[in-house]
Amino acid sequence: MKNVKNYFLIIFLIVLTSCNSDVNEWMSTLNQDYIFPDPIMSNLADPFVLTASDGYFYLYGTMTNQNGVFGAWKSSDLINWTPKGIIFQYEEGDWSYTNFWAPEVLERDGQFYLFFTARERGTERLHIGLAISDSPTGPFIDKIGAPLLGLEWANIDGSPFIDDDGRIFLYFSRDSSENVVSGMHRSDIYVIEIDQEFNPMGEPKLLFTPMQQWEMRNLQEAWRWVEAPTVIKVGDIYYMTYSANPYWSFYYGIGIATSNSPLGPWIRYEANPVLRGNREQGISGPGHNSIFKSHDGLQTFIAYHIHANIHFGGGNRRVLISEVEFVNGTMRLICN
Repeated sequence: MKNVKNYFLIIFLIVLTSCNSDVNEWMSTLNQDYIFPDPIMSNLADPFVLTASDGYFYLYGTMTNQNGVFGAWKSSDLINWTPKGIIFQYEEGDWSYTNFWAPEVLERDGQFYLFFTARERGTERLHIGLAISDSPTGPFIDKIGAPLLGLEWANIDGSPFIDDDGRIFLYFSRDSSENVVSGMHRSDIYVIEIDQEFNPMGEPKLLFTPMQQWEMRNLQEAWRWVEAPTVIKVGDIYYMTYSANPYWSFYYGIGIATSNSPLGPWIRYEANPVLRGNREQGISGPGHNSIFKSHDGLQTFIAYHIHANIHFGGGNRRVLISEVEFVNGTMRLICN
């Protein structure tokens, strides 16, 4: 990731984050300045990058200016991206009809599985859906014709994870729109095991709720958010990145949690958030990320979005990609 400009500076606040390889120096270093890459895309949010078996990377995300569709972009170098057009769109009569968010694509055995969030016609409830294709650029078809998990409460931001033993887990958020606890609208992070055909097994398991101080920085006192979980395994440790606070807020950011099992318990890093905005550098609301590897498996990257306008936040967002590593219970930016 070499295409950087000096005016794209951000304070990437990560305890254990510096260009020095000495762990003790990481632990004593705060508030360092880093040169960040140019945004690779505008008007796109909730970015997900697939490292596909054909040797290319594919980028998906929430399309700011279009509803009811998802697009894709293709790249060999993570810098130059070629649009591949619309890969999914709802049809009249589908269970889903609006608020299409947060696509993630899983490749397995020659097929591609698109997990997405959408609002259900009739109930007006947000659900996770699943569409399938023979190509990373679609067309993806919703062959189930119904919400994937069949839950009686709003669920969003589905992110699949396949463990070393082949078991599949879907991490997601219980949406705050319907989850009211002691008068507080609250989104929580859950996991459910799904079988090889992606059918849910058992009941979803609550992993954690908004509790850390940084997760309380929002614009509405009666609302709390933790959302957009995604998991990677490094050695014997499972690392989860997740976002907290409202997506339109300057305080939207990324936290880290670790576990010895995909089902938890998950322990949040005490110095969260690992990525947050900085007004002086013009960075607002970095969040809703994906983690992916290079094709040779030697590099790890994070794709995330920031607000296009630091003063207004909101829906118009830009996508950035940075190289990272996971070590000692947190995430470290690798400096260029």
